Amino acid sequence: MVGNWELMLLLTKFATYAAVSSCVGSILMQTLRSKQLRTTDTKLEAFDVWLSRWFLKWAGLGLVISLLQLPIQAGAMAENGLAGMFDPLMLSIMWQSAVGSQVSFIVVGFTLLLLSEWGINKLARFKTILRIVTVTGFILLAISFTFTGHTVELNTVFKGLLMLHILAMAAWAGSLWPLHQSCKALPADSLVTLMENFGKVVVFFVSILIACGVLLLLQLVEPISNLFTTNYGQLLMLKLIFVSGMLLLAAWHKLKLVAELAQHKNAQSLRLSILIETLLVVSVLVTTSVFTTLVGPQS
Repeated sequence: MVGNWELMLLLTKFATYAAVSSCVGSILMQTLRSKQLRTTDTKLEAFDVWLSRWFLKWAGLGLVISLLQLPIQAGAMAENGLAGMFDPLMLSIMWQSAVGSQVSFIVVGFTLLLLSEWGINKLARFKTILRIVTVTGFILLAISFTFTGHTVELNTVFKGLLMLHILAMAAWAGSLWPLHQSCKALPADSLVTLMENFGKVVVFFVSILIACGVLLLLQLVEPISNLFTTNYGQLLMLKLIFVSGMLLLAAWHKLKLVAELAQHKNAQSLRLSILIETLLVVSVLVTTSVFTTLVGPQS
């Protein structure tokens, strides 16, 4: 039975995953859009504005959630109701622990993302420098996931693989809702170009995701039979099923639906399919949140 504090920790973990993914995906979409031929089409301009606002909303939410994480962890340890969230001793203990280090990296990471996107909107001539700030924010967020959870005991190499795994998944998963929106926001020709460009880059991210994921799995689940005999392994298998579904839909988009879009100029089928893939992403994030918060590799 999951208690109230465990549920709150689970929700904060899920919200953090969702915020990181949405921010990484938004930047990927902005990058792909910037490579398209610039026109004065109001639909394209409106979509670019929506992308920026989507990024800012999720970066802001991520910052708020990260500021709540330390009090929630303190409350969970104190087991003294809501008052425990504000217990100075518990807050001090959590701040000096790995949780405090993780929260620090998350807060700074999301703050950098907010400042960089705000700066790009206001100070376009410094775009290159500000995008370096954005990348720095993403790196700090990726590092934050190495402080706690089931990979905390791994060596530096495997922590690096975890960071690549998270960023690759975030780039893929976080792009889906903007792509879903683009199906109704962009003209057909622009949408085809965007989908084709995304199809090319997502192969790179999926390759990193799978390669790093397999290496981490072999390190964390030993012997491999634990995939079927432990709660952790079974949740991991469930995650793999959801990811496999995403892969099948991604292949369907690339090989079938984008070609149909180019021919018939109708994005309805593609939009519906991307929505289903987005729901699979939510399932992946929920499952990941459960086995990184409530279950350990030996459970």
